[in-house]
Amino acid sequence: MRLFALLLFLLGSLSLAAQTPQHQAMPKSKAANGPATPPPDQDLRGHVVAPRTGHAGHRVEYDLYVDEREVSYTGKTRLAIAINGQIPAPTLRFTEGDTAIIRVHNQMSVETSIHWHGLLLPNDQDGVPYLNTAPIEPGGMHTFTFPLIQSGTYWYHSHTMLQEQNGLYGSIVIQPKQVKYELKEYVLLLSDWTDHPPKEVLRYLKRAGEWFAVQKGATQSYGEAVAAGYFKDKVRQEWGRMPAMDLTDIYYNKFLTNGREQSYYPDAKPGEVVRLRVINGSASSYFYLQYAGGPMQVIAADGINVEPFPVSKLEIATAETYDLLVTIPPAGAAELRATANDITGYSSSFFGAGEPMKAPDLPRINYFQMMREMGSMGNMTGVDMGGNGQMDPNGGMKGMDMKGGSGEMKGMNMPAGRQSTQPADPSMKGMDMKNGTMPASTAPSPQNRPMNMQEKSGKSMGTMQDKGGSMAGMDMGGGMAGMSMGSAGGDFNYNQLRALNPTTLDSTRQWRDIKLTLTGNMLRYIWSFDNKTLSEADKIPIRRGENVRMTFTNLTMMRHPLHLHGHFFRLVNAQGAYSPMKHTFDIPAMGTVTIEFEANEYQDWFFHCHILYHMMAGMARIISYDASPQNEYAKGNYKMLKREDNAVYPWLDLSVHSQGAFLEGNLSNNRNALEFEGRVNYQGNYETETHLLRYLDKRQFWAAFVGYDFRDNKTLRGSALEKGRPRDNNINFRRQTELGVYYLLPLLVRAELRSDLTGQVRLQLERRDLPLSNNVFMDIRGNTDREFTLGFRYMVSKYASLSTNYDNQYGWGAGLTFHY
Repeated sequence: MRLFALLLFLLGSLSLAAQTPQHQAMPKSKAANGPATPPPDQDLRGHVVAPRTGHAGHRVEYDLYVDEREVSYTGKTRLAIAINGQIPAPTLRFTEGDTAIIRVHNQMSVETSIHWHGLLLPNDQDGVPYLNTAPIEPGGMHTFTFPLIQSGTYWYHSHTMLQEQNGLYGSIVIQPKQVKYELKEYVLLLSDWTDHPPKEVLRYLKRAGEWFAVQKGATQSYGEAVAAGYFKDKVRQEWGRMPAMDLTDIYYNKFLTNGREQSYYPDAKPGEVVRLRVINGSASSYFYLQYAGGPMQVIAADGINVEPFPVSKLEIATAETYDLLVTIPPAGAAELRATANDITGYSSSFFGAGEPMKAPDLPRINYFQMMREMGSMGNMTGVDMGGNGQMDPNGGMKGMDMKGGSGEMKGMNMPAGRQSTQPADPSMKGMDMKNGTMPASTAPSPQNRPMNMQEKSGKSMGTMQDKGGSMAGMDMGGGMAGMSMGSAGGDFNYNQLRALNPTTLDSTRQWRDIKLTLTGNMLRYIWSFDNKTLSEADKIPIRRGENVRMTFTNLTMMRHPLHLHGHFFRLVNAQGAYSPMKHTFDIPAMGTVTIEFEANEYQDWFFHCHILYHMMAGMARIISYDASPQNEYAKGNYKMLKREDNAVYPWLDLSVHSQGAFLEGNLSNNRNALEFEGRVNYQGNYETETHLLRYLDKRQFWAAFVGYDFRDNKTLRGSALEKGRPRDNNINFRRQTELGVYYLLPLLVRAELRSDLTGQVRLQLERRDLPLSNNVFMDIRGNTDREFTLGFRYMVSKYASLSTNYDNQYGWGAGLTFHY
């Protein structure tokens, strides 16, 4: 009998082991010329979650090989970054309770890094170079080891310079410990692609180049404004020192899902309900999601389950993730379309077999109507827009309903279809941490080990767990094949997100209130919090054990997806005590958003805008736990990390015309600029002006400069223009040091007042890049020395324009202008 019982026990153990899925590590073998390329990730074609009752946890190992390779998505080839030979990088799959062991091999000639976006892990595993993790040097390898204490949809990407835009991103799927039903699922990783090297994109943004707007038809010129009946709105806009509005800064050549413009999943069966894990891994694009097969059911946001609700169009901000349920149509292949929110392109994923069923096209953006609505909302005649569309909080906000702290914009049709969130009851009475309610984040112990969630008086990850069939409002019977998707739904907004359990924080804890404004200067492409970039800012101190409430007011005309590393927070919305938990949130133009979290971590964590170019231009902070051990980077005040936003960027324009050549150049960082202007004609006349300037005020309207004027117009000496000036210091012959100031006037007119060391004073007014049509621009300048220039440019590419100009000293001419 004992032998028979032992046999039964062994057979039962083998059966249980067979039901527990095993995770395969990436191949470790290396060929003579590099790592073996792993087989394609077949899970992207659909994955069936096997039923099981529990998971004990495994050591799951991956080897990731990072290298550079040439790719072509548009017919133009450029260098990109791949992991294990693919873009996007492989999907990393785990089960809650596993221990991840990930070896990252850098086979490039430059350093790299990997950040595990949305994962709660020890501080030194977070992957931000020069903040909490060492960069991975060329030819080097770094091993990340951390436990998986959550489940859901997440992703990973480089946090080194602009490498994320070059292709270094991938998805992460963590299955819960317990799943009650089988459900086929697909991972959809969205991204944007530019044929320009990302460093060149950022440099072009720093010079306020017009070509991206020309490509999108978004210059909002005066000629177009007159034709469309928006002339007064255009004048009002520029009177507030506000350049043309746009939803995104960059024109992207392609938008991709899983690295393809079109993807097909014929294994999805008619009538089947499938789960889509959608990740916005783009560098700076928001997307509208539409499904041709009917409404989408939202079941999770940023990896955490929410009360399900239907939507017909869902907007996903950069770096967010949403889990959706969709029904495969009885016949045909239904398109899930991801359209960039500036409506310049989309990618498509087709589910099912047969004829494609297309999602509806979205209308083009009416920028002038958007400009009018923003103008009527903000009463821009009384608002100083800060040279980039930045709102001056003291300048007047007539017409904007800020009641309830929501920043709701009444009467305004926000193109994003998203609302600002509203704070709930500020008393925040007692967070119920039992029965599956999730704390704001999970902290490592002082020994940097992950905290056992049961150590905190029964607190658990709760809403971070998948919960299988516990999703309220769903009929989970019948294997979900016949599940009703509910009503058709409408456009998505954050107030629809409702947590499964109360998320209010423990009111007995001390509260810390932090208020930040989102600021920037679009003309110089500098983004900041409270008008300070990361390189200029101090750390934001918090203390372990307190509740933190952060309130953000966006004073810019751009939207910003903000991401807090190492924590989940309550995104305070209309659901009150059931406000959802997230790690990334969007804040609309001129909106206000409040988040709250329990400070239960250690050391320092990154907080930043997840539009890559905004982060690199300064919109970032370091959240720092007081009295916490400092690593080597903190002791050096994060010098290497902070240098990124203050880098020096060059640009120049060279016009070669029939009457002469004209050169303008600029070398600048956040607060300083070296400007050069030179012109020469074919009679040997020449002049140069070189100015070193420093921007003085927080909005960068004022700048002081010192410069040198060097000119010798031989054939113009003795002209009427020389009268009234000494022979050796006149308009046509000068060798003088100068001091002066610049000021940005309404209508984006630059005023300059300067004096040389002999006391000669000059006032000059100048307007550059005045848009007359979508790709025709005018420059005009005049001064009290009776010098006058007028120029026109027709842009034919990012690098060249057909141009003509008149200079009252050099005459008329025409030719080409080259842009760098």
